[in-house]
Amino acid sequence: METREVRRILVTAIGSFAAPAVIRELKKEGCYVVGTDVNPAELLSESTEVQAFYQLPRCDAREEYLQKLSAVIQREQIDGILPLTDAELDVLGADTEQLGGALLLAPSGELLQRARHKKQSKEAAEAVFRRAGNERFVTIPTFRMPHRTEEEREQWLLRHMPLILKPDNGRSSEGVFRIGNREALTRALLELRMLGRAEGYLAQPFISGRVVCVDTIRDSAGHTLALAREEYIRTPRGAGLSVQVFRDSELEAICGALAAELGVIGCVNFEFIKDAGGKYHFLECNPRFSGGIGFSERAGLPAVRLHLGAWRGESIPEDITERITPGWQVKKYIEVVTKE
Repeated sequence: METREVRRILVTAIGSFAAPAVIRELKKEGCYVVGTDVNPAELLSESTEVQAFYQLPRCDAREEYLQKLSAVIQREQIDGILPLTDAELDVLGADTEQLGGALLLAPSGELLQRARHKKQSKEAAEAVFRRAGNERFVTIPTFRMPHRTEEEREQWLLRHMPLILKPDNGRSSEGVFRIGNREALTRALLELRMLGRAEGYLAQPFISGRVVCVDTIRDSAGHTLALAREEYIRTPRGAGLSVQVFRDSELEAICGALAAELGVIGCVNFEFIKDAGGKYHFLECNPRFSGGIGFSERAGLPAVRLHLGAWRGESIPEDITERITPGWQVKKYIEVVTKE
């Protein structure tokens, strides 16, 4: 990748969990940061931290969203865009030609689809685990629910409980059902029937354990760096609140190999469930900054700077790991005056 100057950066969804750390670190790098969100400025603490803020329509109103975004890109002379949510990444990554020459600092096109698609990312993980030959790393058996008749679907699910139902192209923990009894199954199937979405759902056996998130960075030369955290308290949408940042050389190497297998550049996040025996069950790839990226930054991993550097064509410095300090961290909320 040729070296490219990226200084004027638009960050989407500045009300998201990742925004405070991302904006803070971009400003440390001397970037001019423009923020956007579906909510007005007075509802967002980070609106006070960016150089300019714009309220945009919801991205599912695709044409209007892209039109308004394009106007902001031109007005602010944006040369790099950092989407912080899957929903916006899906829209922006589908056709980067609509970004007015600004560089999407995230996967796009077929690469994005492979990373976001549960079946394809699972296949990539299986290939990496097979080559590694390490029994600590496995994928979770995944099935498409039978959909010839509702009775057949229900009987199949009853035989496989407890299990998880999730959409094939799910975002964060949206649309995930945890099924442990017939009552929960009935509620889930009723909701899926009302939404007409059963055919797009996958079923997996329930794995008991804690979620482990691994922020992983890969530069254009193929060098990788990863840092893991085990999440002890999470929000219902899957954002970590209390975590333990730790080092595991085998896990870090596996995630580096996963990033290479998917062909990603910059920082992405891999999620696993770690069971009581220490085995890692691959969940998914989040091809963007994770909501807990601030934990990695606080531990000494300059993930935002390295992500920006990777897209600029720079290499990961060799001495970065010497600055990382594992330990326990918690998310703290403070009050911010946004408008008087």
